[in-house]
Amino acid sequence: MWLWQDVEHFAFHLSERLSGTEDYRSDEQFAAVAEDLALRAETQVQKLRHQFPDVQSVARYLAVQPVRRGWFWEPWHAGVAAALVGDVAVAQERFATVLEEEPVAPWMESAQQTVRELRGMVRDRSAIRAWALSSIASCRERLRLTGYDKELLIT
Repeated sequence: MWLWQDVEHFAFHLSERLSGTEDYRSDEQFAAVAEDLALRAETQVQKLRHQFPDVQSVARYLAVQPVRRGWFWEPWHAGVAAALVGDVAVAQERFATVLEEEPVAPWMESAQQTVRELRGMVRDRSAIRAWALSSIASCRERLRLTGYDKELLIT
């Protein structure tokens, strides 16, 4: 989840299915399944931390993803990440893609308004960083995520 998208729910912006499903039959049977799931989740978290140690690695990853019509948040996040690392061309291109979408819901109109504001400051990395830090802090508060160093959020 890219926390600069200030929302009140968890979102899975990068995910993959690691296994199939397992039916619950009893606490005893499912305890082993739950433990295995927890261990696999821990391994996956470590993999993602290695893959994305900083915002530059996030920006590089998102910049090479194909633009897919109807996948509104993908170019939105790619634009934000690109702006954060100073890649103005990619930020502008991805933000333009977001603005080309038909806003069929109020949340889309709001996200497009945010993009218009970000486009106005895309060449000012300190302004983009301040916006992102504020959005991340707000999102963390909404999700009740605690115990972080604000200065390490965007390095």
